[in-house]
Amino acid sequence: MQNYVQRGKSLTAIAPAGGVVSGQGLPIGKLFGVANVTVPAGVPFAFELTGVFTLPKTYAQAWAQGDALYWDAANSVVTNVNSGSLLFVGYAADVAANPSSVGLVLLARAAS
Repeated sequence: MQNYVQRGKSLTAIAPAGGVVSGQGLPIGKLFGVANVTVPAGVPFAFELTGVFTLPKTYAQAWAQGDALYWDAANSVVTNVNSGSLLFVGYAADVAANPSSVGLVLLARAAS
């Protein structure tokens, strides 16, 4: 195919205010990914759009494997409770206990 550009597993973006830390989950527009590197604000960085990552979760929340997950930007955690305005990020790759501070997240892009 002459119009093929890349696989789309990762993309390059410009680090937002405050910069990014390697392993940090973050939204870029309507995309959600995990930063590959630590860089200051304004610097290009690669972020992963697919894969399974250990990410911070709502502490007092249990996840079942396969739960739909959302980004709670106000608390910088992943949650399985969607208030209707949260960004979909993927699915619980495994169970996560209540209480626990992290969970395994299978990143997935929402259908548009």
